[in-house]
Amino acid sequence: MVRQRSAQTYLKLLIVTVMLMVSAGKLFSQMAVGKGKFLGNVWGGSGIPLNYDQYWNQITPENASKWGSVEGTRNSYNWGRANEIYEYCLNKQYPFKFHTLIWGQQYPNWLTTLDSASIAQEVEEWIRLSGVQYISASFVDVVNEPLFGHNPPPATVINALGGTGATGWDWVIRSFELARQYWDKGVKLILNDFSIINSSSATAQYLVIINLLKDRGLIDGIGVQCHSFEVYNTPTATLQTNLNSLAATGLPIYISEFDINDANDTIQLDKYKSIFPVLWNHPGVKGITFWGYIQNQTWQPNAYLITSSGAERPAMQWLKSFMASIVSDVSDHSSVPTEFALFQNYPNPFNPTTVVSYQLPVSSHVTLKVYNLLGEEIATLVAGEKQAGSYTVQWDARNYSSGVYVFRLEAGGFAQAKKLIVLR
Repeated sequence: MVRQRSAQTYLKLLIVTVMLMVSAGKLFSQMAVGKGKFLGNVWGGSGIPLNYDQYWNQITPENASKWGSVEGTRNSYNWGRANEIYEYCLNKQYPFKFHTLIWGQQYPNWLTTLDSASIAQEVEEWIRLSGVQYISASFVDVVNEPLFGHNPPPATVINALGGTGATGWDWVIRSFELARQYWDKGVKLILNDFSIINSSSATAQYLVIINLLKDRGLIDGIGVQCHSFEVYNTPTATLQTNLNSLAATGLPIYISEFDINDANDTIQLDKYKSIFPVLWNHPGVKGITFWGYIQNQTWQPNAYLITSSGAERPAMQWLKSFMASIVSDVSDHSSVPTEFALFQNYPNPFNPTTVVSYQLPVSSHVTLKVYNLLGEEIATLVAGEKQAGSYTVQWDARNYSSGVYVFRLEAGGFAQAKKLIVLR
């Protein structure tokens, strides 16, 4: 009997060891882990891209979360692929960016057949429902490509949102007001546009909108696309200058769509060597999302970094070497966190226990509670004063049925919620 128990104990220890080894490999294999910023990529198509976790630790859906993809038929919602990507991010603890709420392309065709009041109602419903669906997202592109000559929505949609108005950008402000109202406080609201970083005049126009939103407390970050056609022939000094202008707002910058579209391996490598360090090393840039990974799965045919057979192009080999040479940011090793944060529980899904982690930059009154999807409070994990620092707490859900629940942290004016899954 003792020998049997010893064997069982050994087996349990072996399983735990293997799980920890797998977990450690999952957490520390990506290029940007421990570097203070994320390095992500876009997901299109279906399934999990080849060896994704070997390189990246953030995901943006390419088309699956755009309005036209989700609600191609009025009041018929197809969240399928966007949900797959979202759940993958939750399980891997990767930042998920919802892309995008309001854009002049890939909106549902039926929208512009409506009268102005109905359009306004549909826009509000779209923002509300997507906010509920992706309550644990890290970012959302609220408005994409609003500048004149880029891809703002049709005039009927702009007018339904208040038109240009007194500010010249009332429709953008209204879009962000709705996002602030319906999306969780922990989700960062982003304005995103292209041909900014390569043009000082476009940067100045962009800053007009950014400052209008900032003055109203409606924006949390600046999205800057960096496609090949924007950065390929732009002097690095220009890139640096425009990043400096945007960073002067005090808002974090997220490079949202970075690629170098060139069939020639040597040219692509040289371009990455000259451009990527400017973006990564800028203190205002807090994350970079590439827009292309595997051959024949990129929006531009030669923007890929991995061939269809799984081989790394020289640019990817160099990128791995560059990232490996970077010393982790001091903030990663500081005993006192620099910002409030609520992290995804682990494991997830789980049965019957899971661990929730959070951090506080200052002493705060903290509440951490669990709710069902009806919004009913079912458990209180933390309630009281906590000193600045990092914390973990376990939730035992053995008395609760399988399903999706929400855990929410409130501390010092900060609030964020994430989903967790009990799976029997």
